[in-house]
Amino acid sequence: MQIIIVDDEPLILRGEALLVQRVLPDADVRVFSSQQEAKHFVEISKVDVALLDIEMPGMSGVELARVLKKTQPEINIIFVTAYDHYYADAMQMHASGYLVKPLREEALLEELRDLRHPVRATEKKLFARAFGDFEVFFNDKPLLFRYQKTKEMFAYLIDRRGAMVTSEALITVLWGGETDRTNFFKQVRKDLNDTLTQIGYADILLRRRGALGLLTDRISCDYYDWLQGLPSGINAYHGEYMRQYDWAESTWVNLEGKSNLWE
Repeated sequence: MQIIIVDDEPLILRGEALLVQRVLPDADVRVFSSQQEAKHFVEISKVDVALLDIEMPGMSGVELARVLKKTQPEINIIFVTAYDHYYADAMQMHASGYLVKPLREEALLEELRDLRHPVRATEKKLFARAFGDFEVFFNDKPLLFRYQKTKEMFAYLIDRRGAMVTSEALITVLWGGETDRTNFFKQVRKDLNDTLTQIGYADILLRRRGALGLLTDRISCDYYDWLQGLPSGINAYHGEYMRQYDWAESTWVNLEGKSNLWE
């Protein structure tokens, strides 16, 4: 189940995310403090449930709900507010639920079990494990690449979090500046594309003239969860990040420097 939470208060946002993750451990939970970022995410990703704070500066939760439902008519809207006088507005929006802050586990579970639009089963996402040794799983099984360098290329694109990376930069990362690697690079790039195509995920590989990137919203990753402060990421980190790759050390240093954020 894909769930988004939108609230302009970071502490409340994190607390609600922790609660949702606790009651639905298998859910993919994304948090947004910006209404525009949430709107963009819903435009490119299937979302089952949106928990929206009603009182937000700029665009209210009710206004945001109208926008989201235009993009995905069957999205389940659950309004979250510190006040109960918005109930009539919420019901006019045909909301799936209405919760008063602070959220309680029992009330949240009740709303999630009785959604206006039942959640249909969807295909499993790719899961990239960045903490410890890097590995990619599909349907809980390791994804097999023809070359080890293909796996490393995928790891580096995961590390870049969707940023486009030039072919020259990838060759430098993968082969340390060795010359005459262009032909092998093309084989590795083709192997990555072919492998993703075989499992129905070719569209996550973004190709621009002389550059590659990833559409990261379709990839589950413990590193991405850690960045969002989600329990699935926080609990997975034990001081190691893509340890088989030397280039990953800079990200590891950054992780260690911010490790006290989620304590």
